[in-house]
Amino acid sequence: MASDRHAIEEFQRQVEDLRRSTHLKGVIKRGEVRFVDLSLEQVQALLDDPTGYYFLLAAANLTRTTLKRAASDDRSALVRKEDRRAHAVKEALPHRRPFDEVATRAIALRGGDIRRRHSGSVEQLFRDRLIAEAIPIHMQPPIRAVPGILIGRRKPDGVYPDPRSDQPPIVYLEIKNVRRVADDIQKRLYEVAEASLEMKLIYGVLELRGLGITSLQTVTEQAPAIRSALREQIRRSPPYVVVLLLCPKREAERYRDGAQAFVDRVFFQEEIEECIAFLRETIGIGANAVP
Repeated sequence: MASDRHAIEEFQRQVEDLRRSTHLKGVIKRGEVRFVDLSLEQVQALLDDPTGYYFLLAAANLTRTTLKRAASDDRSALVRKEDRRAHAVKEALPHRRPFDEVATRAIALRGGDIRRRHSGSVEQLFRDRLIAEAIPIHMQPPIRAVPGILIGRRKPDGVYPDPRSDQPPIVYLEIKNVRRVADDIQKRLYEVAEASLEMKLIYGVLELRGLGITSLQTVTEQAPAIRSALREQIRRSPPYVVVLLLCPKREAERYRDGAQAFVDRVFFQEEIEECIAFLRETIGIGANAVP
């Protein structure tokens, strides 16, 4: 997305400005940052600055989660509460690192957060659209958890009916952000296939019969027929498992047939209208089937 690219480019400029910041310029020698010379107060000041925050996380090889954990461990408990984050970062900082190396890692960290924020904004728009269309899919927040076996509390992006009603799911919706199709989509497809099988086995009437194929070449030559045979078994059982993949259709279309051997429907980012229409129709069918 162009907006993501512009935000990352702006962050790159802000990172470069750190070279001249009050707290860093005095500890940079020949292109290296002497983190060992930073005081606790300077670390705290940098953490309070959004750009400095990412720079220090990158230097200390921390994430939000690991920083939170480090700031609440036994050693940090000895430090004043308001100083614990800074103390945890200072403890994890290297003696020295090249500025450019840390800057590159900081930009990568920030870029990941920007892309995740974009994904979240798409989900919010989708949520708002469902409300406007009066389609009663329940989306997070708050978290709607569906009990499972492999994973005790599955947290779909959308579900109908509300799990608080104690009724089994009729529609189970997953929205997956796929940043790089070539690298990421297989992992996402494994995740949704696993969820689909678990939900249909627990809450549906799924009966799987193995195909007993004894030749690898047969699978290659007869893949469409094999996918169709698997899909026929999958489609016989509720709930409807729907996946919206936030990636270009032109890059990921070739994965659709394989994915739909294990889930009911797959949609891409250009197919929002089709996804909305399918959810409306499916909820109507499912609701009418509820005794």
